[in-house]
Amino acid sequence: MFDGASCLLTLHFVDVEERRRIASEVRRRLKPRAAFVVAHLSAPDGDEERPLWLSRYSAFLASSGVEPEQAAAARNAVTNHLEILTPAQDEAILREAGFSEPTLFYTGFTFRGWVAYA
Repeated sequence: MFDGASCLLTLHFVDVEERRRIASEVRRRLKPRAAFVVAHLSAPDGDEERPLWLSRYSAFLASSGVEPEQAAAARNAVTNHLEILTPAQDEAILREAGFSEPTLFYTGFTFRGWVAYA
């Protein structure tokens, strides 16, 4: 049994069922009340809201020195190849896996982070 665990910037690369399996397996290996810190892409849904968040992500890349074409390509890759869940869906996966008190501690453009307890 482990005292804590983290999963940073990886869950957005796997589908929903695999996320559920990963969260459940991490939970199974943690001591009671152990912390699980998770952070990955998570953005509101909707025809207007999600594109706004993704355009902010792309604009940040461009303002940080990434060529505008590369920033646009990164946005398109995220949009077309990753299964981005809403924050509510991400929290639900943690709860379904047996974690309690998922608390949002970080938001940066389309990235969010939570801490939850076994």
